[in-house]
Amino acid sequence: MNADFLSKKWAQISICKTMKGYKSIRVSSDCFSDIYLGIDEIGCHCLILNLPKNHGVNFKTVKKEKIAIALYPDTNYLIMTLLDEEYNNLFDDLIISLFNSIKDIKEVVLYSKIFIQTFYKWILFFTSDNNDRLPKDVIKGIWGELIVLKELIQDSDSYSINNILSGWTGPYDKGHDFIYNDKNIEVKTKDIKKVSVRLSSEHQLEVESGKKLTLAVVSVDEDMESGSSLRYLVLEIKKAVFERFGDFSIILKALLQKGITLKNIQEYNNYRFKLLNIYDYDCLEHGFPKIITMNLPTSISNVKYDLNLTSLSSYVVLKREF
Repeated sequence: MNADFLSKKWAQISICKTMKGYKSIRVSSDCFSDIYLGIDEIGCHCLILNLPKNHGVNFKTVKKEKIAIALYPDTNYLIMTLLDEEYNNLFDDLIISLFNSIKDIKEVVLYSKIFIQTFYKWILFFTSDNNDRLPKDVIKGIWGELIVLKELIQDSDSYSINNILSGWTGPYDKGHDFIYNDKNIEVKTKDIKKVSVRLSSEHQLEVESGKKLTLAVVSVDEDMESGSSLRYLVLEIKKAVFERFGDFSIILKALLQKGITLKNIQEYNNYRFKLLNIYDYDCLEHGFPKIITMNLPTSISNVKYDLNLTSLSSYVVLKREF
């Protein structure tokens, strides 16, 4: 399922008859659960789960500013309703993510539970935007991290995709930008002409026992004509995630840590970057220069320093030119 498929389905609903207050059409016969797209009497988009008559759900109505969910005991319909049409595209993303999660599930207890859990997981994204605008350097840093994430996604499949997405921890300001069981990755994004990157603390290249540590340096050029915006990059990643039946809400939740939503992300369209290369450095190789906690006196902390890359070619383990 993709956005084009849903768009055609919504168009088909417009010619359907209204029944019990809704125009509706089944999402897909490929799904074991009986799930429908709907439009209510005032034109709001809905997602309707038709539960078996003998299946009870202990559930109370939840209504927020932009979205609501309710159980109707007379029909045993569990219905999500979008209350703000400006969020139609995001609601479609929710539907695709939910469909990918439940399409192969036969047990009503399980698919009804996931239906409700998906609502609570996505409700965070149906909120009014934060008006605080992020500076260009922050957007560039997030853009670079997403470039690395895109590379990781391309090497993943439907079994590993959510683990790959969950490993992106940059927006949470944790120790490293990507944290996995076997490796950590720190990402630095720089202008192509610069020969150094800034390390903002002694923790950014901290070594974790039993794990590889890679410094991924993303070199870019600001280019309003052929460069890509943060929004464009996120949409590319969304497409790749859905193709692998992944949970796109993991990305949305991470972006939200920086106040970025699919609604306000277009405000950063004036920042466009062209990817030129990515160099991966092995930070565990003997002699790689770094300042870490174990090398500092206890009285020194919050270290910031520039790492000159011109003499580090021997530590490069992978180059990608674009």
